[in-house]
Amino acid sequence: MLKALAPLLAGALVDKPGMGHFKIVHSIKEIPEERAVVIGRAGARVPPGWELVTVSAARGFFGPRELHRILEGIVASLKSDPDKAIVIACPEYLALHNGFTALVKFLNDVRDYAILMGGRVYLVTDELAWDPREFALLKRLED
Repeated sequence: MLKALAPLLAGALVDKPGMGHFKIVHSIKEIPEERAVVIGRAGARVPPGWELVTVSAARGFFGPRELHRILEGIVASLKSDPDKAIVIACPEYLALHNGFTALVKFLNDVRDYAILMGGRVYLVTDELAWDPREFALLKRLED
């Protein structure tokens, strides 16, 4: 079994020095990627070459309570192009609709897929948006 997992684990190493698979940033401007998929609210501004996946209660978008569908989209993106980073730019909105515990479980799943496929995940948030216990749990996701 370990021999079967060895290629996956070897591919999980990240080429970018100093960057693990999951990082918390304060702004999209801090992300040093050329290409990324941004999970964000309608109207979010993203750099050229980046793709915006809109999360909104309006029809035609991923609903904020559809974390499983959002995760499926992230996994599909990582499978098709592991070098394209995933940026989650609306964690407060997702927590509001799903609860903090569900958000952490979702982020942990996203991080696990990024590790397996050699991808990178950025969480755009501010420490002041969370109570200290919640932010400490988010920080534990960083590797």
